[in-house]
Amino acid sequence: MKKIFILSVSLLASLLLIPLTATTKKTEPLTALQTSVPIQPPKNPQTIKVLISKTGKTEEIALEDYLFGVVAGEMPALYEADALKAQAICANTFLQWRKKENAQKGYDISDNYTVDQCYVSKDEARKKWGSKADEYESKIKEAIKEVKNQTLAYNGEIILSVYHSVSSGKTESAKNVWGKDYPYLQAVDSSADRQSEHCVSKNTFTLEELKTALSLATPQNASQNIFSNFDRTQSGIVKTVKILDKEYKGQEIRTALNLKSSNFKVKFENGNYNFTVYGYGHGVGMSQNGANEMAKQGKTYEEILKHYYTGTEIINS
Repeated sequence: MKKIFILSVSLLASLLLIPLTATTKKTEPLTALQTSVPIQPPKNPQTIKVLISKTGKTEEIALEDYLFGVVAGEMPALYEADALKAQAICANTFLQWRKKENAQKGYDISDNYTVDQCYVSKDEARKKWGSKADEYESKIKEAIKEVKNQTLAYNGEIILSVYHSVSSGKTESAKNVWGKDYPYLQAVDSSADRQSEHCVSKNTFTLEELKTALSLATPQNASQNIFSNFDRTQSGIVKTVKILDKEYKGQEIRTALNLKSSNFKVKFENGNYNFTVYGYGHGVGMSQNGANEMAKQGKTYEEILKHYYTGTEIINS
């Protein structure tokens, strides 16, 4: 112990002498800040590997920039702040879900909205917004800044946070649309959607157009409605319908005819088939229009998300 003590004193003395012998120039004593360990530069922000459809290449994009691109691409920037925040959390949650699914691939998510979610660059967004570019960019950035680290979870697990433009007045359960049940993707009220200008759309088709799109056989009598036996969910989405002697899924017809949703009615008039379509999108999860209407009524983004995603909680990721 004595030798250790002597060695320690010697070492301390040598350390104290270093500043005196290292230079002959008189200097001011170093401050505590100057003698502390140098501050390390911040690590690079979390980046997302996004597969860009146009080029087929993967780009690394900072998380905040990616969320900006999704919110700008998926939701009108004129929407209320809490609706934008809800959208940002949905976007981040969906991203985290996809990252797990794509763990063995060379990318985290794509910008293909038909399979993932829409993403636009900042330049594309600003071009779309025109004279409102500065205002909208600042608005979306502010919304993301507050919630960028938040995601939705059910029983501690990240959820599949799908969303759509506008419902027909009630959202739909995932089971009725995709055949798989999720406890947090259940039908809920979204009656404010009925007031949206995008809630109802019209499409008209000739018999020949239907035959081509749906590969129909030529009916014996083309002077009457060939649609029958509609089987619908409670929200009105067509599960199945019979056309002539063949049964089709509502989603099949929506895709083939490029309808805005699978909630439609058909009326035969003057030799044409007139479709009245309700809602825009698959109808599952959050209605973006409904979220904006709730925000207008003073609801917070937390209340919006918990309404559309049954039994979920918001967690920090």
